[in-house]
Formats: sequence, structure tokens, C-alpha cells
Amino acid sequence: MRISGYRAFWDTPTLQAVERAMGRAVARHKLLAHNLANANTPNFIRFELPEGEPTPTRVRQRAIEAGVIPLRTSDPRHIALPKSAQSSGATPIPQPTPMRTDGNTIDPEYELAQLAENELRYALLARIANAQIQGLRNAIREGKP
Repeated sequence: MRISGYRAFWDTPTLQAVERAMGRAVARHKLLAHNLANANTPNFIRFELPEGEPTPTRVRQRAIEAGVIPLRTSDPRHIALPKSAQSSGATPIPQPTPMRTDGNTIDPEYELAQLAENELRYALLARIANAQIQGLRNAIREGKP
């Protein structure tokens, strides 16, 4: 955030990067929870956030290959993807994996492991942001306790 051409003290490249990464971690957490909530829904296809910033054409092509349209349910019993899961600007893409007999592609154990990994990633980002803020606070106080 710039004020009259000056950078605010909290507007550092590190904090900006951490903010973006934390936003993506929150969006991924919501999407993983959405997948887990549909673990027993017949014909549900797992969604994941893409690694990079995909082009709309690539997202559409992967959706067509999977036989689904992103962010739509294919059965009235599916739980719709919450709009807040898209807060990072990345569009979730379907991830067809080996299906179970009911056509569902969710592996609950894998989803729980991904949730745990995402929680660790978020905690690390929070520590980085905290260290950056503590450094700024220390600079403001000129190193005095």
C-alpha cells in the first residue's frame, strides 16, 4: 500500500508474497475440505488448484478431458464448491484419478494427508510473517525492549 509515493512500513515484498501464499493456502484448504465432504457422493470428481497460473484454455481442456465442467455439479446430490474457495483467483480443475465402484475419485486418506500438509504450510507462512513484523517492530523501537 503506497501513501503519497511513500511505501507504508508493512508493505514489504516478503509480506506481500506471504499474503498471496496464505490466500492460496486458505483457498486450497477450502477446496480440500470440499473434496472430503463429497467423499461418499457417487460420481464426484476430485478438484485441485493448479500449481501455476493456468490459462483459461488449459483449464477448459482439462475439464473436457475429465468429462466435467469446472465448478459445476454433475449430480443434484453433490455439494457445490463454495465461492470463497476461489479467492486466490486460481480456478480449481478436476483431477480424474482411479475411480471406485461408485464412480467417485476421492481417496479420504489422501485428502486428509493433503489437508495436514496444507496446515503445515500455512503455519510456516504465519511464522515468516510474524518474524517480518517482529523485525519491523524492532526497527521502530530502535532495538529497545
